[in-house]
Amino acid sequence: MTVAALCHLAGVSGPELKKKVDSWGIPVEVNLKEERRGEFSGLYLQIKIHDRLPEVFFTDIQDILGGISEKKEVKEKTLEAFQTLFKAEAEAHGLDWRRVHLHEAGAWDAIFDLLATSWLLDEISPSEVLHGPVNLGAGQIPSSHGLLPVPAPAVVALLRGREVFSSGPSSELTTPTGATILKTFALPSRLPPGRLSKEGRGLGTRSFPGFPNYLRVLSIEEGPSQRAVYELEFQVDDAPGELLGGLWELLEGKALDMVMVPVYMKKGRPGVLLRILTGAENLREVQKLVFENTTTIGLRFSLKERVALERERLEVAVDGEKAFLKVSYLEGRPVNVAPEFSSCRELAERLKISIKEACRRILAQWREK
Repeated sequence: MTVAALCHLAGVSGPELKKKVDSWGIPVEVNLKEERRGEFSGLYLQIKIHDRLPEVFFTDIQDILGGISEKKEVKEKTLEAFQTLFKAEAEAHGLDWRRVHLHEAGAWDAIFDLLATSWLLDEISPSEVLHGPVNLGAGQIPSSHGLLPVPAPAVVALLRGREVFSSGPSSELTTPTGATILKTFALPSRLPPGRLSKEGRGLGTRSFPGFPNYLRVLSIEEGPSQRAVYELEFQVDDAPGELLGGLWELLEGKALDMVMVPVYMKKGRPGVLLRILTGAENLREVQKLVFENTTTIGLRFSLKERVALERERLEVAVDGEKAFLKVSYLEGRPVNVAPEFSSCRELAERLKISIKEACRRILAQWREK
């Protein structure tokens, strides 16, 4: 369903998908066609496997992907997805993930689904991929281990910490492969603000009375001054000031802003509350840097809506010396102008004047332009 929905969104036709799959040299035959489920139309992807693999380990996946002709980034993301899937299966079975082999996810089916998803997302090239609450379904499913309750154990491991619900028919609505796609390629979020531009619909195989069985993918274009960001927050009372002061240098280029607020914590201990803003594309990296470089053992994060002015960095010449300032615009007119402090300091040193005078001259030069 995911591949069909992404094909629908990206405008990839059946022949185009078949040509791509044939270039991979895998024993998978695809047939992408438009159908209906209930009152809704969309693309249905039928796949036929010509060579079943009974047991496939992670090293086998590495070998298979190594022999496929595709972009390095696409194959690396596919391999990351398989590692995520194997680790979830290992957790369910209580084994080392390198000893686990695929049961429920047919090997070629999973290879096609994860590789095609990685390729399509690389083609679409979104700034971020987000998903809402996940419908797990209900009931029981047959497996090589007997009847299993929905959700399957691997799905539980993959979606732990994410918002889920159960609605509709008594059937499995989120498979381990589908949960792997969400875990690897997407972040949980509510619908971000922006302009809705496209929709892709991928139909499932089964039809359920009163329940449209399809997956919908939406493309939302961000406005130039409006973007949702993540706010991370945590507090510590046992971290040296040098450690926290150096955190911003590590976050440069990944975080949009960071503030530190003095607070009193339990038992009257003085501490520091840190708030960090970052985009979805850097969320995991920022979380990792926080845990590696502070003493916190947990943090909170949430999606925040943000409106920001258009801004640009301009260069001016003051007495033959370069200097920089930032100009912010509202509806095309400048409303804030601020010299960069580093420019003011450097200009003051070169011209042997005060920093205040350097800032004044930079502003004066901008007004004359």
